[in-house]
Amino acid sequence: MNGRKNGATKLCSALLLAGALTFTAACGGGDSGGDGTTTLRVAWWGNDTRQAITEEVLNLFMEKNEDIKVEMEYSDWDNYYDRLTTQMASGDAPDVFATEIRRMGEFGTRNALADLDGLVDMSGLDEQLLLSGQLEGTQYAIPTGVNAFIIAANKTVLDEAGIALPDDTTWTWDDYKEFSAEVTAATDGGSYGTQLSFNDAYLNIYAQQHGEKFYSEDGKIGMSEEVIADWYSFQQELIDSGASPDASRSAELGSTGVEASLVATNKGAFGMWWSNQLNAITTGSGSEIVLLRMPKDADAVSGGHFLQPNMFWSVAASSGKKDAAGQLVDFLVNDAEAAAIIGSDRGLPRNEAVLEQIRADLPETDQASLEFIGALADELNDPPKANPNGAGEMPAMLERYGQEVVFGRMSPQEAASGFINEANSVLSK
Repeated sequence: MNGRKNGATKLCSALLLAGALTFTAACGGGDSGGDGTTTLRVAWWGNDTRQAITEEVLNLFMEKNEDIKVEMEYSDWDNYYDRLTTQMASGDAPDVFATEIRRMGEFGTRNALADLDGLVDMSGLDEQLLLSGQLEGTQYAIPTGVNAFIIAANKTVLDEAGIALPDDTTWTWDDYKEFSAEVTAATDGGSYGTQLSFNDAYLNIYAQQHGEKFYSEDGKIGMSEEVIADWYSFQQELIDSGASPDASRSAELGSTGVEASLVATNKGAFGMWWSNQLNAITTGSGSEIVLLRMPKDADAVSGGHFLQPNMFWSVAASSGKKDAAGQLVDFLVNDAEAAAIIGSDRGLPRNEAVLEQIRADLPETDQASLEFIGALADELNDPPKANPNGAGEMPAMLERYGQEVVFGRMSPQEAASGFINEANSVLSK
C-alpha cells in the first residue's frame, strides 16, 4: 500500500452518450514524481467548518507520510457533483473524492471507481455497512461513518410551551402532530411544533414501517402509491393543524440548511435531521437538544430506522496513483488521530477499535449521538444498498411534488402517482 510505481502513461477518455456519462478507466502517470514524491488530488464538499477539519486531517496525513503531497479541492454542495462529473468526463478526476449513497452507485456502474480490495484495510470496519459501498461484490467505496435520521427535540421550546418530552418508544404519527400543534398553540405562534421535511430518508423510514422498500431489486421505486400518498397527506395535515408553518414559510425553510432550521433557532420544538447534525443544532440554539426515535403507528412492522453512511471515500478508476490513494483512504477511516480530528463531521466512526480510543474525548453531542445509536441497536433495519442510477434526483423530485401538495396544486394521490412515474423514468440499474 506504500506506492507501486507504474511508469506507463495512458490516454484518459470519457464519452457523453445519450445524456449519460460513460467513464473509461485509464491510468495517469506513475505514483511518484521525479523527486520521489507522489501528489494526490483530493476532493470533497462542505461548509467552512468541514473545510477546516479536512485540511487539518490531510495535513496530518502529509506529516506522517512525507513522500505524499495532497492537493485539496473543495466546493459547496450545490456545485460539487457538477464539477466532479465534468472532471470525470474530461479524464481529470481527483485521485480520491467523496460521494454519498445516492450517487456512489451511479459512478460505480460507469466504471469511474477503483476496486478498493487490497488498497484499504477493511478488517476493522462494520461488515454490514461496507455492503453499502459495494456493487456486485466489488468494494468501490468506504463509508466515512454513520448517521441515523432522527427527531431532534428542543427542550427549551418544549419547556416554554409547558409540554413534557414525549415517550419516543410509544408515540405515533398522530401524537407527533398533536404534540407539535400544542406547541404552536401554547406559544401563540411564537414557535412552531415542527417544520416539514421531504427528505428521502424520512420517506424510507415511513415506507419500511409499512413493510415496503424505497427501491425494488430492479432499481425502480419499491413503494406503493398508497404509502407515498399517505406520507404527502401527513405533511399537509401538519400545516392544517398549525403544527408547522404555512406552505410559503415551509418552502422558505426547506431551501435552507440545518443552521437556519426552526429547532436550531429556538423557533421549533421538533425537527427531522441526521444524528451527526446534533452539534450544529445544539450550537445554534444554545439549548438542550434531545434525540428521539421517529414515531410509528401501532401496526408498523418495524421502527424503520437504519444506519446510513454519511458519505464515502472512493478512488478514481482513472488514477495512476491508486496505492497512495488507498493509503490515504485507509488513514482517514482507520487512524485514531484522524478520527479524533474528524469527530462526527462525516458520521460516527464504525471502526470499533478506533472509536474506543477516541470515545472519551468526543464532544458531548457526539457522546449523545453514540448513546442514541447504541439504544437503537436491536431495532435497526439493514443499512441501505448502493442506490440505483438516478437516485441523486430523488430528493429534489420529492420536494417538488411535496410543494405541489402543500400549495394545493395537486392532491396527495396525484403527487404520489406523478412521483412514481417520473422517478421510474430516470432510475436504472
